[in-house]
Amino acid sequence: MIRPGEIHMADFAEAGPHPVIVLSREELNRGRYALVVVCTSSRFAVRSRLPNGVPFRAGDFGFVIDCVAQGENLLSIDVAQIDFSTGPLGKLDATVLREVIKAIGYVMDSDCEPM
Repeated sequence: MIRPGEIHMADFAEAGPHPVIVLSREELNRGRYALVVVCTSSRFAVRSRLPNGVPFRAGDFGFVIDCVAQGENLLSIDVAQIDFSTGPLGKLDATVLREVIKAIGYVMDSDCEPM
């Protein structure tokens, strides 16, 4: 079962593997085809100061390098792009997942709140 807030490695062919944070609801993740995720960027110095980003330090929630969740970079990806061989790298707690959703809301000029 894939849960919201889980961090997985996803293969993006040309860009290679990147950590992503699952955002789609658990009941929607039961299918075999698509997940909604937010991508991360290793451009920490620049992106960590932006209101549409949520910074993470290496070691936080299983991230191995400093990175930033990019609120403007939502994707629907094929489940086959996820590397399940090692399981999730980690999982955001409810407070930090809420920060990520709020960063997405900033991009859309909306007060997004998780349920």
